[in-house]
Amino acid sequence: MSIALFDEIRIYYGSDKLATIFRDMVDNDVEEALKSLNQKNLLFPSLFVLHNEINNVGLNERLSNRNKYAMDLINQVLADEELDSERLQSGNIQENLTAARWILESGSSEDGLSDEFDQVLDTSAIVLCKLYNDRSCLRTVETLIFDRHRKGSYTYDLTWVFFETLNPQNLNTLANRLRSANPKDVELARKFLNFIPDLDNRNNDARKQHQIASRWINRNQNFLYFTGSSNQQTIDPMRYEVSLEAKYLQRPVGSIMTEQSRALRKEEVTYLDNFNKLDDDVKLLLSNCSDYLCRSDRYKWSKWLHSPLEKQIEMAERMVGNQND
Repeated sequence: MSIALFDEIRIYYGSDKLATIFRDMVDNDVEEALKSLNQKNLLFPSLFVLHNEINNVGLNERLSNRNKYAMDLINQVLADEELDSERLQSGNIQENLTAARWILESGSSEDGLSDEFDQVLDTSAIVLCKLYNDRSCLRTVETLIFDRHRKGSYTYDLTWVFFETLNPQNLNTLANRLRSANPKDVELARKFLNFIPDLDNRNNDARKQHQIASRWINRNQNFLYFTGSSNQQTIDPMRYEVSLEAKYLQRPVGSIMTEQSRALRKEEVTYLDNFNKLDDDVKLLLSNCSDYLCRSDRYKWSKWLHSPLEKQIEMAERMVGNQND
């Protein structure tokens, strides 16, 4: 795709030159200025650079729908006002999604252009993830988080929305960062994955750390739930935990966290009631035993789960004893 005129000017001659040329175009031929502004292949950074000029000459209503949406978001963010979520969700949903994705995707390559620009990028990610429940942008959000961390830039909002939206099934993308040649990537990935046992052993090399993380995630991803913990609450938040109840029943965590009477069979509700009366260390023992048996022999696992709790504990303790011999 050919480069848009305003992008070419901005990239080769700078933002100030673009603003000057745009003002001259508006004075001499406003239709030509609008035509260039509404080019489909225009990148968001060029629109952002010109947002003051556009506001000053009152061209907002003559912009394409995509650019109108972007300008509305820019103006809301820079006015430091609470986002009008109803306004950002009004109109054609698909056009709104396209505009918000365009802001984030085409703007991410110019991250760091200014604090205000980065703030708009962060807000577009929040709009996509929280207003539209759109997970397609998470790879871009993750890249931005790690790129900013390398530079020591602000990551709080992106990190918050990333984990608020991330499906535990996709945690392996973070585990892959453990193999990065950049020490800061590894540092941040370890911090994000601090809920994984044994990952805190710094003596492990990159390959070993990745192996530990990937294996653990693959074994536990169906039982993980988001705790809601963030940097606002603690310096080192533990963002995910294993639901021992889900692991014990070998059911996806969603069926445990929702209303049990609807998600679980009657016998499973009884099993859980008895399970939850146990001490935490016994619950951990039984959940690990259940997971092991289910993976190795589903018939044996089913028989074990239907046996009295005392028998389950006895067998689990015997299995641990055999492993330690």
